[in-house]
Order: sequence, then structure tokens, then C-alpha cells
Amino acid sequence: MTNYRADYLTPEVLAGMPFKSLGHDVMIHERVTLVGIENISIGSHVRIDPDVILLATGPLTVGCYTHIAAGVFIAAKAGFEMKNFANIAHGARIYTINDDYSGEHLMGPTIPPDLLCLSHGAVVMEEHTITGAGAIILPGVTLAEGSVLGALSLIGRSTEPWTIYGGVPARPIKERRRDAIGKGQELLASSRFMQKSTR
Repeated sequence: MTNYRADYLTPEVLAGMPFKSLGHDVMIHERVTLVGIENISIGSHVRIDPDVILLATGPLTVGCYTHIAAGVFIAAKAGFEMKNFANIAHGARIYTINDDYSGEHLMGPTIPPDLLCLSHGAVVMEEHTITGAGAIILPGVTLAEGSVLGALSLIGRSTEPWTIYGGVPARPIKERRRDAIGKGQELLASSRFMQKSTR
């Protein structure tokens, strides 16, 4: 199989980059944009695909066995955490800060801070969560353990565990099975995790 423009940074290159912390078996495509790399912590067994933009003007943490698909945008000024076994599908958008749209204030990144009215709130994706393709997460949301945000959905409030959400605004659709909890714990405790993490 021939690959074109499918180049991921080598472990040697990654080791020389000033991440806050970096695990093992990490794949980051060369076309990923990393702003504030010193605020980014990445666990082990992680893949970040092309054209992802990580704006880490605040703390940004990615856990183990996670995947961020192509074209994802994360603005982490107020903090973003993605825990173990979480996944973000293609083109999702995650915001931890938002302008006031009422018309009472100016808007945008070029405006002096004293003329803005911004809402802030860290976003957390707990273990085994999924953000679907094209979905949008607004500031202050916690995706509870095992919850799923469906493709093209918009969510502005935190979810219940092991529940699938969809729509604009997103609403609960149905519950998920919880088998993944035990399987994830077994993987983290296994020799496979330890062997790969010590390379």
C-alpha cells in the first residue's frame, strides 16, 4: 500500500518537543497544529490525525488509549481533559470559552479583553466517552463516563453516564452497555500495556 501525505512524527522528533508530559506509543501527524505545547500532556497509546488544531492556551490533557481524528478543533483556554479510552471523531469542535452574542459587547480574538464578555468553563471527557463527527461541545460540559455525543450534535450541559445523546440541542436517546469498563481495566493492568509503555 502506498501512502501519500500520511506522515506521523517519529518518536525521536516527539521526544524533542516541549510537551508538559508525553507517554509512549504516541502518533501525532506532522500537520497537527499545537499552540501552547508546554501546556499539553499526552498519555500512552495515543493517535492524533492530520489537521487537528489544539489551542492549549490553558491546560490540555489527553489520556491513554485515545484517538483524536482528522480536522478536530479544541480551544482549551479554560482547560480540557480527555481521559483514558475516550475518542473524538472527525471534525468535532470543543470550546472552553465563548463570546457573548447578545450584542452588548464586542466579540472576537482581536478585541481588548476589557471590551469582551466571555463565558469560561473547562470541558472534561471522562473515560470511555465518544464525541461524534462534526459535534460541538460548549464551555463547562462534562461528558460523564461512557456517554456518547452523536454526530452533528450540539451540547451545552453535562451528560449522564453511559447514555447516548444526539440532536441540537443534544438530548438523551438511550443507555449504553458498560462492558467496556472491565475490558479497559484489564488492558491497563496487562503486560501488553506495560510492554508498549516502556519502549
